[in-house]
Amino acid sequence: MKQKEKIALIILVVLSLGLVSFIVIKKYRKPKNLLLLGGLDNRSGDLSIDEQVALVEKGVSDSISVEGFRYNDKSGIINAISNSKKEMYVVLFSAGCSKSKDVANALKQKGYNLNYMFIVEPYAKSSTTSSSVRDAVSMGVPDKNVIVGKSKSTGLGVIDNPTLTPSCSPKHWCSLTEVGKIIK
Repeated sequence: MKQKEKIALIILVVLSLGLVSFIVIKKYRKPKNLLLLGGLDNRSGDLSIDEQVALVEKGVSDSISVEGFRYNDKSGIINAISNSKKEMYVVLFSAGCSKSKDVANALKQKGYNLNYMFIVEPYAKSSTTSSSVRDAVSMGVPDKNVIVGKSKSTGLGVIDNPTLTPSCSPKHWCSLTEVGKIIK
């Protein structure tokens, strides 16, 4: 084999290894941030957005940073997605699930993976919320990332083949910790 052919072969091997390494690293690199669009926080017995964030943090690993947005702050979470440089996990909870379609669309526009979006116990009694969740799933959010409780108020029946919230207490709020464990 001539010297030029050897050099060309070595360069080809090195480039191939580099490309394979890049693909493997990109595939297995997980996001380090999580955005939460929370549930209602304005009624007696509701938890504040900071308390909801704390419940998610109980479930995720310490390496994941959680930022919370109130259920009615669609522009806040959309701006956070638009301004981000890296993919993140996104969790929509309860009343926040009414923004599922808009959030999925924002993630898709950035070219981010919808496998990192979770829709937790949506208020399926609302046709607006149910439609938004179904639209997000049709855009590419996996069925298994829709986590539902045992009643229509906590998402039962919103889509086919969702994940059931593991048994936990206190009902509904504890699903925030459970989704964190799934993400972990």
